[in-house]
Amino acid sequence: MTEQITTSQQVFELLADLEQRSHTHARVLPMEVQQADVWSGLTFMLDGVRMVSAMNETNEMLAHPEHITAVPKAKPWMLGLANLRGNLMPIIDLQAFVGGKPIVPGKSTRVLIINQRGLTCGLLVSNVLGMRHFNEANRISHARMDGTIGNYIFEAFGLNKEVWPVFSMSALAADPEFRSAAA
Repeated sequence: MTEQITTSQQVFELLADLEQRSHTHARVLPMEVQQADVWSGLTFMLDGVRMVSAMNETNEMLAHPEHITAVPKAKPWMLGLANLRGNLMPIIDLQAFVGGKPIVPGKSTRVLIINQRGLTCGLLVSNVLGMRHFNEANRISHARMDGTIGNYIFEAFGLNKEVWPVFSMSALAADPEFRSAAA
């Protein structure tokens, strides 16, 4: 039978004994393995090319909105406005903006929501491939591409003999041509 604890000294001794036993039976945790620097990005298709964008440059990914209201006298890549959870948001066909064919909405079509440089908008892309992790050692600085798309590519990552261009949403949002959707 257990005896009753009556003094604060007995409580303290019991707690000290419990602490000592827990240290005696504690297992040593394995040493933390230092992992190489990893860069993570969201991958998507743009005019038939696999792109990646920094995770912190895209706020959200949504399915193609059911209703997009056209804006009169807007450039062809400005699809219109969509009501997304009570907020009106411009929806831009990113592929058409960079000079490709307009995207035909389908099951895999997605809208990437960006909030860069005071501009919040949705970018229609044909397909999102998911998140991808790259080792910083595989970064290719000063990578470039031809055409309008090249205005937003400044680096890339090499992975398994493939090159993944990094699309800068920040550079896109800073482009005066992109910020001016009026025809």
